[in-house]
Amino acid sequence: MRNHTAGITYAGQLEWSGNWTLSVERVPARAAVRLSAVPVEVRLGMEFDSSGYRLDPGETLDLAPAVFTAVEGDLDDAANQLHRYQRLHVFPRRPGGHLPWVQFNSWYPFPGKLTAAEMMRSADIAAELGAEVFVLDAGWYNRKNWSRELGDYQADRAAFPNGIEELSAHVRKLGLKFGMWVEIENAGSESRLFAAHPDWFFQLGGKPLKSGERYHLDFAKPEVSAWARGVLDRLVSDYRLEWIKIDYNIDIGWEFDDSSAKGGVLIRHLADYYRWLDDVRAAHPQLFIENCSSGGLRFDLGILRHTHSTWLSDEVKPRESVQLGYGCTVEFAPEVCNHWMVGDTNRGDIRPGAESGWWDFMLRVPMNGQFGISSKVFEWSPELRQRARANVALYKRIRPVIVGADVYHLTPPPDHNAPEGWTGVQYLAAGGRSVLMAYRCQGGKASRSFKLRGLDPSKTYRVRIDETDRGVMTGAQLSKEGLNLELAEWRAAVVELE
Repeated sequence: MRNHTAGITYAGQLEWSGNWTLSVERVPARAAVRLSAVPVEVRLGMEFDSSGYRLDPGETLDLAPAVFTAVEGDLDDAANQLHRYQRLHVFPRRPGGHLPWVQFNSWYPFPGKLTAAEMMRSADIAAELGAEVFVLDAGWYNRKNWSRELGDYQADRAAFPNGIEELSAHVRKLGLKFGMWVEIENAGSESRLFAAHPDWFFQLGGKPLKSGERYHLDFAKPEVSAWARGVLDRLVSDYRLEWIKIDYNIDIGWEFDDSSAKGGVLIRHLADYYRWLDDVRAAHPQLFIENCSSGGLRFDLGILRHTHSTWLSDEVKPRESVQLGYGCTVEFAPEVCNHWMVGDTNRGDIRPGAESGWWDFMLRVPMNGQFGISSKVFEWSPELRQRARANVALYKRIRPVIVGADVYHLTPPPDHNAPEGWTGVQYLAAGGRSVLMAYRCQGGKASRSFKLRGLDPSKTYRVRIDETDRGVMTGAQLSKEGLNLELAEWRAAVVELE
Protein backbone atom coordinates (compact mmCIF):
# COMPACT_ATOMS: atom_id res chain seq x y z
CA MET A 1 0.00 0.00 0.00
CA ARG A 2 1.41 3.42 -0.91
CA ASN A 3 0.75 6.94 0.33
CA HIS A 4 1.55 8.89 -2.81
CA THR A 5 1.33 12.27 -1.09
CA ALA A 6 3.86 11.39 1.60
CA GLY A 7 5.94 9.08 -0.62
CA ILE A 8 5.69 6.22 1.87
CA THR A 9 5.09 2.54 1.01
CA TYR A 10 3.62 0.14 3.58
CA ALA A 11 3.84 -3.65 3.52
CA GLY A 12 2.83 -6.37 5.92
CA GLN A 13 2.77 -10.13 6.43
CA LEU A 14 1.11 -12.55 8.84
CA GLU A 15 3.10 -15.32 10.49
CA TRP A 16 0.38 -17.93 10.28
CA SER A 17 -0.33 -21.06 8.20
CA GLY A 18 -4.05 -21.39 8.92
CA ASN A 19 -7.09 -19.45 7.79
CA TRP A 20 -6.57 -15.68 7.82
CA THR A 21 -8.18 -12.44 6.68
CA LEU A 22 -6.98 -9.07 5.38
CA SER A 23 -9.05 -5.92 4.86
CA VAL A 24 -8.15 -2.38 3.85
CA GLU A 25 -10.88 0.21 4.41
CA ARG A 26 -11.48 3.94 4.35
CA VAL A 27 -14.98 4.81 5.55
CA PRO A 28 -16.39 8.36 5.25
CA ALA A 29 -16.78 9.93 8.69
CA ARG A 30 -19.41 12.54 7.77
CA ALA A 31 -20.41 14.52 4.75
CA ALA A 32 -18.30 17.57 5.66
CA VAL A 33 -15.04 15.58 5.85
CA ARG A 34 -13.15 14.75 2.67
CA LEU A 35 -12.56 11.04 2.20
CA SER A 36 -8.82 11.65 1.69
CA ALA A 37 -8.64 13.08 5.22
CA VAL A 38 -9.99 9.90 6.80
CA PRO A 39 -7.35 7.40 7.99
CA VAL A 40 -7.03 4.08 6.20
CA GLU A 41 -7.76 1.09 8.43
CA VAL A 42 -5.88 -2.16 7.82
CA ARG A 43 -6.85 -5.41 9.53
CA LEU A 44 -4.67 -8.49 9.22
CA GLY A 45 -5.13 -11.53 11.40
CA MET A 46 -6.20 -15.09 12.06
CA GLU A 47 -9.61 -16.49 11.14
CA PHE A 48 -10.92 -19.03 13.61
CA ASP A 49 -13.14 -22.05 13.04
CA SER A 50 -16.73 -21.36 12.00
CA SER A 51 -17.87 -20.60 15.56
CA GLY A 52 -14.99 -18.25 16.41
CA TYR A 53 -12.72 -18.80 19.40
CA ARG A 54 -14.11 -18.63 22.94
CA LEU A 55 -11.82 -17.50 25.74
CA ASP A 56 -12.61 -18.68 29.26
CA PRO A 57 -12.34 -16.16 32.11
CA GLY A 58 -8.66 -15.46 32.77
CA GLU A 59 -7.50 -17.41 29.72
CA THR A 60 -5.03 -15.95 27.23
CA LEU A 61 -4.36 -16.83 23.59
CA ASP A 62 -1.16 -16.06 21.70
CA LEU A 63 -2.17 -14.62 18.33
CA ALA A 64 -0.09 -14.93 15.19
CA PRO A 65 2.49 -12.14 14.82
CA ALA A 66 1.73 -9.51 12.19
CA VAL A 67 4.75 -7.82 10.63
CA PHE A 68 4.57 -4.32 9.14
CA THR A 69 7.10 -1.96 7.61
CA ALA A 70 6.97 1.57 6.23
CA VAL A 71 9.64 3.03 3.96
CA GLU A 72 10.32 6.19 2.00
CA GLY A 73 10.51 4.40 -1.32
CA ASP A 74 8.72 1.98 -3.59
CA LEU A 75 7.46 -1.58 -3.23
CA ASP A 76 10.93 -3.09 -3.69
CA ASP A 77 12.28 -0.97 -0.85
CA ALA A 78 9.47 -2.20 1.40
CA ALA A 79 9.92 -5.79 0.24
CA ASN A 80 13.65 -5.69 0.97
CA GLN A 81 12.90 -4.46 4.49
CA LEU A 82 10.63 -7.49 4.95
CA HIS A 83 13.30 -9.79 3.48
CA ARG A 84 15.86 -8.52 6.00
CA TYR A 85 13.42 -9.15 8.82
CA GLN A 86 12.74 -12.67 7.50
CA ARG A 87 16.44 -13.50 7.42
CA LEU A 88 17.21 -12.04 10.84
CA HIS A 89 14.15 -13.13 12.80
CA VAL A 90 12.22 -15.90 10.97
CA PHE A 91 14.21 -18.32 8.83
CA PRO A 92 15.94 -21.19 10.70
CA ARG A 93 19.57 -21.91 9.99
CA ARG A 94 20.10 -24.04 6.89
CA PRO A 95 22.01 -27.30 7.32
CA GLY A 96 25.24 -27.54 5.38
CA GLY A 97 25.76 -23.78 5.08
CA HIS A 98 23.69 -20.99 3.61
CA LEU A 99 23.84 -21.80 -0.12
CA PRO A 100 20.80 -23.58 -1.64
CA TRP A 101 21.54 -27.01 -3.06
CA VAL A 102 20.76 -27.89 -6.68
CA GLN A 103 18.15 -30.66 -6.63
CA PHE A 104 16.96 -33.40 -8.92
CA ASN A 105 13.39 -34.44 -8.05
CA SER A 106 11.66 -37.51 -9.47
CA TRP A 107 8.07 -36.21 -9.55
CA TYR A 108 7.48 -34.80 -13.02
CA PRO A 109 9.08 -37.57 -15.08
CA PHE A 110 7.61 -40.26 -12.75
CA PRO A 111 4.40 -38.91 -11.15
CA GLY A 112 3.16 -41.33 -8.53
CA LYS A 113 4.91 -44.52 -9.66
CA LEU A 114 8.58 -45.34 -10.05
CA THR A 115 11.14 -48.13 -9.77
CA ALA A 116 14.62 -48.52 -8.34
CA ALA A 117 16.16 -49.01 -11.79
CA GLU A 118 14.57 -45.82 -13.13
CA MET A 119 15.70 -43.86 -10.10
CA MET A 120 19.30 -45.05 -10.24
CA ARG A 121 19.44 -44.25 -13.95
CA SER A 122 18.09 -40.77 -13.26
CA ALA A 123 20.53 -40.26 -10.37
CA ASP A 124 23.46 -41.09 -12.64
CA ILE A 125 22.46 -38.33 -15.06
CA ALA A 126 21.58 -35.89 -12.26
CA ALA A 127 25.12 -36.26 -10.89
CA GLU A 128 26.54 -35.72 -14.36
CA LEU A 129 24.55 -32.47 -14.67
CA GLY A 130 25.87 -31.15 -11.37
CA ALA A 131 22.95 -31.76 -9.00
CA GLU A 132 23.79 -31.91 -5.30
CA VAL A 133 20.75 -33.71 -3.88
CA PHE A 134 18.46 -36.41 -5.31
CA VAL A 135 14.90 -36.32 -3.94
CA LEU A 136 12.64 -39.35 -4.29
CA ASP A 137 9.12 -37.95 -4.60
CA ALA A 138 5.71 -39.64 -4.17
CA GLY A 139 5.27 -43.15 -5.49
CA TRP A 140 7.93 -45.03 -3.54
CA TYR A 141 5.60 -46.66 -0.98
CA ASN A 142 2.36 -47.44 -2.83
CA ARG A 143 1.30 -50.58 -4.63
CA LYS A 144 -1.40 -49.01 -6.82
CA ASN A 145 -2.33 -45.42 -5.95
CA TRP A 146 0.02 -43.00 -4.17
CA SER A 147 -2.82 -40.74 -3.01
CA ARG A 148 -5.25 -43.33 -1.65
CA GLU A 149 -2.44 -45.29 0.07
CA LEU A 150 -0.86 -42.18 1.58
CA GLY A 151 0.40 -42.68 5.13
CA ASP A 152 1.75 -46.24 4.77
CA TYR A 153 5.43 -45.34 4.54
CA GLN A 154 6.93 -48.73 3.74
CA ALA A 155 8.82 -49.20 0.47
CA ASP A 156 6.93 -50.98 -2.32
CA ARG A 157 8.96 -54.20 -2.67
CA ALA A 158 7.84 -54.74 -6.25
CA ALA A 159 9.35 -51.38 -7.25
CA PHE A 160 12.29 -51.57 -4.81
CA PRO A 161 13.11 -55.29 -4.38
CA ASN A 162 16.27 -54.45 -2.40
CA GLY A 163 14.63 -51.66 -0.45
CA ILE A 164 15.23 -47.93 -0.65
CA GLU A 165 18.57 -48.57 1.06
CA GLU A 166 19.97 -49.68 -2.31
CA LEU A 167 18.96 -46.42 -4.00
CA SER A 168 20.21 -44.33 -1.09
CA ALA A 169 23.61 -46.00 -1.22
CA HIS A 170 23.78 -45.54 -5.01
CA VAL A 171 22.92 -41.85 -4.75
CA ARG A 172 25.47 -41.21 -2.01
CA LYS A 173 28.15 -43.11 -3.94
CA LEU A 174 27.61 -40.58 -6.74
CA GLY A 175 28.40 -37.79 -4.29
CA LEU A 176 24.79 -36.61 -3.96
CA LYS A 177 22.71 -36.14 -0.85
CA PHE A 178 19.55 -38.25 -0.63
CA GLY A 179 16.05 -36.99 0.08
CA MET A 180 12.46 -38.28 0.21
CA TRP A 181 8.86 -37.07 0.03
CA VAL A 182 6.14 -37.49 2.64
CA GLU A 183 2.74 -35.92 3.27
CA ILE A 184 2.79 -36.33 7.01
CA GLU A 185 -0.42 -34.47 8.01
CA ASN A 186 -2.73 -36.55 5.80
CA ALA A 187 -3.62 -40.17 5.08
CA GLY A 188 -5.30 -41.80 2.11
CA SER A 189 -8.72 -43.40 2.17
CA GLU A 190 -7.25 -46.88 1.48
CA SER A 191 -4.29 -46.63 3.84
CA ARG A 192 -3.72 -49.06 6.66
CA LEU A 193 -3.11 -46.04 8.89
CA PHE A 194 -6.63 -44.71 8.40
CA ALA A 195 -8.22 -48.13 8.82
CA ALA A 196 -6.41 -48.69 12.12
CA HIS A 197 -6.88 -45.22 13.64
CA PRO A 198 -9.95 -43.38 12.30
CA ASP A 199 -10.10 -41.44 15.59
CA TRP A 200 -6.75 -39.74 14.84
CA PHE A 201 -8.31 -37.48 12.22
CA PHE A 202 -10.37 -34.28 12.22
CA GLN A 203 -14.03 -35.14 12.74
CA LEU A 204 -17.26 -33.60 11.45
CA GLY A 205 -20.66 -34.92 12.45
CA GLY A 206 -19.02 -37.72 14.43
CA LYS A 207 -17.13 -39.07 11.39
CA PRO A 208 -13.62 -38.53 10.02
CA LEU A 209 -13.63 -35.43 7.81
CA LYS A 210 -12.85 -36.41 4.23
CA SER A 211 -11.52 -34.18 1.45
CA GLY A 212 -11.12 -35.91 -1.88
CA GLU A 213 -9.15 -39.10 -1.23
CA ARG A 214 -7.59 -37.86 2.02
CA TYR A 215 -8.26 -37.49 5.72
CA HIS A 216 -6.48 -34.90 7.86
CA LEU A 217 -4.57 -36.02 10.95
CA ASP A 218 -4.91 -33.97 14.13
CA PHE A 219 -1.44 -33.19 15.53
CA ALA A 220 -3.02 -31.89 18.76
CA LYS A 221 -3.45 -35.58 19.64
CA PRO A 222 -0.17 -36.73 21.25
CA GLU A 223 -0.41 -40.15 19.63
CA VAL A 224 -0.49 -38.54 16.17
CA SER A 225 2.63 -36.41 16.64
CA ALA A 226 4.38 -39.44 18.21
CA TRP A 227 3.48 -41.60 15.19
CA ALA A 228 4.70 -38.91 12.77
CA ARG A 229 7.94 -38.47 14.68
CA GLY A 230 8.51 -42.22 14.59
CA VAL A 231 8.01 -42.24 10.81
CA LEU A 232 10.50 -39.42 10.26
CA ASP A 233 13.09 -40.83 12.64
CA ARG A 234 12.90 -44.21 10.89
CA LEU A 235 13.19 -42.77 7.38
CA VAL A 236 16.09 -40.50 8.29
CA SER A 237 17.94 -43.34 10.02
CA ASP A 238 17.25 -46.15 7.56
CA TYR A 239 17.87 -44.14 4.38
CA ARG A 240 20.42 -41.60 5.70
CA LEU A 241 18.29 -38.68 4.60
CA GLU A 242 19.61 -35.15 4.35
CA TRP A 243 16.45 -33.74 2.72
CA ILE A 244 12.78 -34.25 3.47
CA LYS A 245 10.00 -32.79 1.31
CA ILE A 246 6.78 -32.45 3.32
CA ASP A 247 3.76 -31.98 1.08
CA TYR A 248 0.20 -30.91 1.96
CA ASN A 249 -2.53 -31.61 -0.62
CA ILE A 250 -5.86 -31.01 1.08
CA ASP A 251 -8.55 -28.36 1.59
CA ILE A 252 -10.27 -28.98 4.92
CA GLY A 253 -12.55 -25.95 5.15
CA TRP A 254 -13.65 -24.25 8.38
CA GLU A 255 -15.93 -26.63 10.31
CA PHE A 256 -14.86 -29.39 12.70
CA ASP A 257 -16.23 -31.26 15.69
CA ASP A 258 -14.69 -29.62 18.75
CA SER A 259 -14.89 -31.44 22.08
CA SER A 260 -13.63 -28.34 23.88
CA ALA A 261 -16.37 -26.15 22.31
CA LYS A 262 -13.79 -23.38 22.00
CA GLY A 263 -13.49 -23.16 18.22
CA GLY A 264 -9.75 -23.80 18.08
CA VAL A 265 -9.32 -27.18 16.39
CA LEU A 266 -7.12 -25.87 13.59
CA ILE A 267 -5.23 -23.51 15.91
CA ARG A 268 -4.26 -26.35 18.23
CA HIS A 269 -3.28 -28.56 15.31
CA LEU A 270 -1.02 -25.93 13.77
CA ALA A 271 0.62 -25.02 17.07
CA ASP A 272 1.49 -28.66 17.65
CA TYR A 273 2.57 -29.17 14.03
CA TYR A 274 4.94 -26.21 14.35
CA ARG A 275 6.36 -27.74 17.55
CA TRP A 276 6.71 -31.09 15.79
CA LEU A 277 8.72 -29.48 12.97
CA ASP A 278 10.99 -27.81 15.53
CA ASP A 279 11.52 -31.13 17.32
CA VAL A 280 12.43 -32.82 14.02
CA ARG A 281 14.95 -30.08 13.20
CA ALA A 282 16.49 -30.30 16.66
CA ALA A 283 16.80 -34.09 16.47
CA HIS A 284 18.16 -34.07 12.89
CA PRO A 285 20.21 -30.88 12.41
CA GLN A 286 21.61 -32.21 9.12
CA LEU A 287 18.11 -32.50 7.62
CA PHE A 288 16.89 -29.90 5.12
CA ILE A 289 13.08 -29.52 5.34
CA GLU A 290 11.26 -28.45 2.18
CA ASN A 291 7.70 -27.26 2.66
CA CYS A 292 5.21 -27.93 -0.13
CA SER A 293 1.46 -27.48 -0.42
CA SER A 294 0.00 -28.41 -3.79
CA GLY A 295 2.37 -25.83 -5.19
CA GLY A 296 2.60 -22.87 -2.83
CA LEU A 297 -0.86 -22.95 -1.20
CA ARG A 298 0.69 -22.78 2.28
CA PHE A 299 3.59 -20.39 1.73
CA ASP A 300 3.82 -17.94 4.62
CA LEU A 301 6.03 -16.66 7.42
CA GLY A 302 4.42 -19.13 9.82
CA ILE A 303 5.62 -22.25 8.03
CA LEU A 304 8.95 -20.62 7.10
CA ARG A 305 9.88 -20.18 10.76
CA HIS A 306 9.98 -23.99 10.99
CA THR A 307 11.19 -25.13 7.53
CA HIS A 308 13.99 -24.15 5.15
CA SER A 309 12.29 -23.45 1.81
CA THR A 310 8.95 -23.77 0.03
CA TRP A 311 8.04 -25.23 -3.34
CA LEU A 312 6.80 -22.29 -5.37
CA SER A 313 4.10 -23.70 -7.63
CA ASP A 314 2.95 -26.79 -9.51
CA GLU A 315 2.84 -24.51 -12.56
CA VAL A 316 6.18 -25.43 -14.12
CA LYS A 317 5.90 -24.61 -17.83
CA PRO A 318 8.64 -22.08 -18.61
CA ARG A 319 6.59 -19.22 -20.08
CA GLU A 320 4.07 -19.23 -17.26
CA SER A 321 6.82 -19.54 -14.65
CA VAL A 322 8.37 -16.15 -15.53
CA GLN A 323 5.72 -14.43 -13.41
CA LEU A 324 6.18 -16.83 -10.50
CA GLY A 325 9.84 -16.03 -9.85
CA TYR A 326 9.09 -12.32 -10.20
CA GLY A 327 6.19 -12.37 -7.73
CA CYS A 328 7.71 -14.68 -5.13
CA THR A 329 10.79 -12.49 -4.75
CA VAL A 330 8.55 -9.56 -3.80
CA GLU A 331 6.88 -11.44 -0.96
CA PHE A 332 9.82 -13.53 0.24
CA ALA A 333 13.61 -13.55 0.24
CA PRO A 334 14.65 -15.42 -2.92
CA GLU A 335 16.59 -18.22 -1.21
CA VAL A 336 13.38 -19.78 0.20
CA CYS A 337 11.60 -19.81 -3.21
CA ASN A 338 12.15 -23.29 -4.67
CA HIS A 339 11.33 -24.07 -8.32
CA TRP A 340 12.59 -26.40 -11.04
CA MET A 341 13.24 -26.72 -14.72
CA VAL A 342 10.78 -29.39 -15.94
CA GLY A 343 10.50 -29.01 -19.70
CA ASP A 344 8.03 -27.92 -22.34
CA THR A 345 5.23 -29.81 -20.58
CA ASN A 346 4.38 -30.60 -16.98
CA ARG A 347 5.36 -34.21 -17.58
CA GLY A 348 9.02 -33.45 -18.10
CA ASP A 349 8.98 -33.67 -21.90
CA ILE A 350 11.39 -31.64 -24.05
CA ARG A 351 10.28 -30.56 -27.51
CA PRO A 352 12.66 -32.13 -30.05
CA GLY A 353 14.60 -29.87 -32.37
CA ALA A 354 14.54 -26.77 -30.17
CA GLU A 355 17.40 -24.28 -30.29
CA SER A 356 19.90 -24.11 -27.44
CA GLY A 357 18.73 -20.58 -26.59
CA TRP A 358 15.31 -21.96 -25.69
CA TRP A 359 16.93 -24.57 -23.46
CA ASP A 360 18.83 -21.77 -21.71
CA PHE A 361 15.56 -19.87 -21.21
CA MET A 362 13.90 -22.94 -19.68
CA LEU A 363 16.82 -23.54 -17.34
CA ARG A 364 17.18 -19.89 -16.26
CA VAL A 365 13.55 -19.12 -15.42
CA PRO A 366 13.74 -21.10 -12.11
CA MET A 367 17.12 -19.59 -11.14
CA ASN A 368 15.50 -16.69 -9.23
CA GLY A 369 15.77 -18.59 -5.95
CA GLN A 370 16.48 -22.22 -5.11
CA PHE A 371 16.97 -24.20 -8.33
CA GLY A 372 16.36 -27.77 -9.38
CA ILE A 373 15.55 -30.08 -12.28
CA SER A 374 12.68 -32.57 -12.57
CA SER A 375 12.62 -33.77 -16.17
CA LYS A 376 13.03 -36.80 -18.39
CA VAL A 377 16.79 -36.33 -18.40
CA PHE A 378 17.34 -39.88 -19.67
CA GLU A 379 15.77 -38.76 -22.99
CA TRP A 380 17.90 -35.64 -23.36
CA SER A 381 20.30 -35.26 -26.25
CA PRO A 382 24.03 -34.83 -25.56
CA GLU A 383 23.68 -31.18 -26.61
CA LEU A 384 20.90 -30.52 -24.08
CA ARG A 385 22.86 -32.23 -21.33
CA GLN A 386 25.83 -30.01 -22.11
CA ARG A 387 23.65 -26.85 -21.90
CA ALA A 388 22.17 -28.09 -18.63
CA ARG A 389 25.64 -28.69 -17.14
CA ALA A 390 26.70 -25.19 -18.18
CA ASN A 391 23.59 -23.60 -16.67
CA VAL A 392 23.88 -25.56 -13.42
CA ALA A 393 27.48 -24.31 -13.14
CA LEU A 394 26.24 -20.78 -13.87
CA TYR A 395 23.63 -21.03 -11.11
CA LYS A 396 26.25 -22.23 -8.64
CA ARG A 397 28.32 -19.15 -9.49
CA ILE A 398 25.47 -16.65 -9.01
CA ARG A 399 23.73 -18.22 -6.00
CA PRO A 400 26.10 -16.58 -3.48
CA VAL A 401 24.76 -13.26 -4.78
CA ILE A 402 21.10 -14.31 -4.78
CA VAL A 403 21.22 -15.59 -1.19
CA GLY A 404 20.96 -12.60 1.12
CA ALA A 405 20.52 -10.10 -1.71
CA ASP A 406 18.25 -7.11 -1.97
CA VAL A 407 15.92 -7.65 -4.95
CA TYR A 408 14.85 -5.02 -7.47
CA HIS A 409 12.15 -5.66 -10.06
CA LEU A 410 13.17 -3.48 -12.99
CA THR A 411 10.09 -4.06 -15.14
CA PRO A 412 6.35 -4.26 -14.47
CA PRO A 413 5.10 -7.70 -13.37
CA PRO A 414 4.63 -10.04 -16.33
CA ASP A 415 1.30 -11.60 -17.12
CA HIS A 416 1.10 -15.17 -15.89
CA ASN A 417 -0.54 -16.87 -18.86
CA ALA A 418 0.96 -14.77 -21.67
CA PRO A 419 4.02 -12.75 -20.57
CA GLU A 420 4.95 -10.01 -23.03
CA GLY A 421 7.89 -7.70 -23.49
CA TRP A 422 10.87 -7.90 -21.13
CA THR A 423 11.15 -8.98 -17.51
CA GLY A 424 14.15 -8.04 -15.38
CA VAL A 425 15.00 -8.94 -11.77
CA GLN A 426 18.20 -7.60 -10.17
CA TYR A 427 19.94 -9.03 -7.10
CA LEU A 428 22.35 -6.85 -5.11
CA ALA A 429 24.58 -8.46 -2.49
CA ALA A 430 26.01 -6.66 0.53
CA GLY A 431 29.54 -6.70 -0.90
CA GLY A 432 28.52 -4.90 -4.07
CA ARG A 433 28.21 -7.87 -6.45
CA SER A 434 25.04 -7.88 -8.49
CA VAL A 435 23.19 -10.22 -10.86
CA LEU A 436 20.53 -9.28 -13.40
CA MET A 437 18.20 -11.99 -14.70
CA ALA A 438 16.66 -10.71 -17.95
CA TYR A 439 14.00 -12.42 -20.05
CA ARG A 440 12.61 -11.36 -23.43
CA CYS A 441 9.10 -12.73 -23.86
CA GLN A 442 6.56 -12.43 -26.67
CA GLY A 443 6.41 -9.11 -28.51
CA GLY A 444 9.34 -7.49 -26.74
CA LYS A 445 11.59 -5.15 -28.68
CA ALA A 446 14.90 -6.57 -29.84
CA SER A 447 16.84 -4.55 -27.23
CA ARG A 448 16.13 -3.16 -23.78
CA SER A 449 18.07 -0.86 -21.48
CA PHE A 450 17.97 -1.72 -17.77
CA LYS A 451 18.74 1.02 -15.25
CA LEU A 452 20.22 -0.84 -12.34
CA ARG A 453 19.63 0.03 -8.71
CA GLY A 454 21.67 0.21 -5.53
CA LEU A 455 25.10 0.44 -7.18
CA ASP A 456 27.81 2.80 -5.95
CA PRO A 457 27.98 5.58 -8.58
CA SER A 458 31.66 6.22 -7.83
CA LYS A 459 32.80 2.64 -8.41
CA THR A 460 33.64 0.75 -11.58
CA TYR A 461 31.98 -2.59 -12.28
CA ARG A 462 33.17 -5.39 -14.52
CA VAL A 463 30.25 -6.59 -16.66
CA ARG A 464 29.87 -10.23 -17.66
CA ILE A 465 26.91 -11.26 -19.85
CA ASP A 466 26.22 -14.97 -20.36
CA GLU A 467 29.73 -15.82 -19.17
CA THR A 468 31.35 -13.40 -21.66
CA ASP A 469 33.35 -10.40 -20.42
CA ARG A 470 31.83 -7.15 -21.74
CA GLY A 471 34.24 -4.66 -20.20
CA VAL A 472 33.64 -2.16 -17.41
CA MET A 473 31.06 0.52 -16.61
CA THR A 474 30.71 2.90 -13.72
CA GLY A 475 27.90 2.62 -11.22
CA ALA A 476 26.67 6.01 -12.41
CA GLN A 477 26.49 4.78 -16.02
CA LEU A 478 24.67 1.58 -15.07
CA SER A 479 22.15 3.49 -12.96
CA LYS A 480 21.50 6.53 -15.17
CA GLU A 481 22.22 5.42 -18.73
CA GLY A 482 21.44 1.75 -18.16
CA LEU A 483 22.79 -1.53 -19.44
CA ASN A 484 21.61 -2.42 -22.93
CA LEU A 485 20.74 -6.05 -23.75
CA GLU A 486 19.75 -7.65 -27.05
CA LEU A 487 17.85 -10.94 -27.15
CA ALA A 488 15.57 -12.89 -29.45
CA GLU A 489 12.06 -13.77 -28.23
CA TRP A 490 11.93 -16.37 -25.45
CA ARG A 491 15.57 -15.98 -24.57
CA ALA A 492 17.24 -15.16 -21.25
CA ALA A 493 20.44 -13.41 -20.28
CA VAL A 494 22.35 -13.57 -17.01
CA VAL A 495 24.40 -10.45 -16.25
CA GLU A 496 27.05 -10.56 -13.51
CA LEU A 497 28.49 -7.33 -12.08
CA GLU A 498 31.51 -7.11 -9.82
